Amino acid sequence: MIETLEELKNFLREIKKENIIFKRHFYDKKESEREYLSEKLVIEKIKQIDNIVGFQKQFVKNEILYRVGIKLSNKYTLVVILKIKDKDLYIITAWKTYRKWQKAIQN
Repeated sequence: MIETLEELKNFLREIKKENIIFKRHFYDKKESEREYLSEKLVIEKIKQIDNIVGFQKQFVKNEILYRVGIKLSNKYTLVVILKIKDKDLYIITAWKTYRKWQKAIQN
């Protein structure tokens, strides 16, 4: 189980592409409302560990999921929901968010 940002970065640094698995929900959302997403984009961004701005551990249906924020630009952040099981990384879903809006709701 990942407890710190450094542990998450180490895991992502070492993960092999063949151990990254995209769940059906990712494709469902991509088709319906997130056409800008691709497997290539998500993999590329999660491997750029210096752009990770933070993460939250979440418990959903007795599973531990991680919500990871990755800086895309000065305007946008990519949010990726993922699950780690053994040596595999499951991408549940992802979306980009406008950083100015994000800051407004945090206040």
